[in-house]
Amino acid sequence: MKIMKTKIKALSLIFAIVLIGFTSCEDTEYSLGNLTAPTNLVITADIVGQSVDFPNGDGTGMVNFTFSADDALSYKVDFGDGGGDDLYSSTETKQFNGVGTQHYTVIVTALGTGGTATTTTMELDVYYAYEVDPLIVTLLTGDTAEGKKWIIDKDLQDNFGKGPGPDREDGLTETFTPSWWTAGPNGRESKGSYNDVYVFRNTKVFTHESGGELYGTKSFFADEFDPTTPGSYGGFADEWILTYPDYTVDFDFDGDSNGPGGSEVTYITFPQKGHIGYFSGSHRMMILDITETTMWIRATVPGTNISAWYFRLKILED
Repeated sequence: MKIMKTKIKALSLIFAIVLIGFTSCEDTEYSLGNLTAPTNLVITADIVGQSVDFPNGDGTGMVNFTFSADDALSYKVDFGDGGGDDLYSSTETKQFNGVGTQHYTVIVTALGTGGTATTTTMELDVYYAYEVDPLIVTLLTGDTAEGKKWIIDKDLQDNFGKGPGPDREDGLTETFTPSWWTAGPNGRESKGSYNDVYVFRNTKVFTHESGGELYGTKSFFADEFDPTTPGSYGGFADEWILTYPDYTVDFDFDGDSNGPGGSEVTYITFPQKGHIGYFSGSHRMMILDITETTMWIRATVPGTNISAWYFRLKILED
């Protein structure tokens, strides 16, 4: 009996200790402090070189940002250029490198105590000028405001051509050659393109002297030139010869490493209408080769990019 009493006393003691422990836990209070979400969140953006003449900046793509908010500890920012979000302090200098004038939605989240947050956005247009090789500018424009005049070299075997694009259906690497089809000498004489003159000026102004007609895809002409598409059938598939006067647009340069064998290439880019040879809806012409008197360019068909057009040009002799 003494042994049993001892066990009962021991168990009673353990129970009392546990009970005291629970009582102590119940009496303990924890505090996270005041959970105050940031307020008055403001984004200020100073586009470097912005002026009346250059409303979207001087071409460097640089923007000085200031973020401010009451009760903010830090800021999480997504600059809208595909780079995702990251943490920043109240000031940050950012370079946007989308070529030309690009639109960005900047999303800023002010972070407060205990995970509180406040978010706002800013819409921003920034101009970034691709740093093109000066030699290409010289060869293309002659470094003059009067410009250099180019025409299709109609006497060559492959003055026009078509081949596979970057998204070719067989999955093979693109050839960067018009391996599907090429026009023989004067092979597009009736299409209204051999009398076209393409004038490139060093002021980044392009004039397409059409001779009254343009050659291309009818649906693209309807979208960008004239919805009524005056003209005539081009003779194959969706080809069209559009009745259209000379026009003038700006042009610029772009570049990437998507050339033959992953090489760096330069593009001539147009914001609208501008094209060379056959209008396939593309405003981005890859320069495969350029000399003082000749040029070979390539334009993929937008949308699927399964095909590409090729054009050989030469200088118009005075």
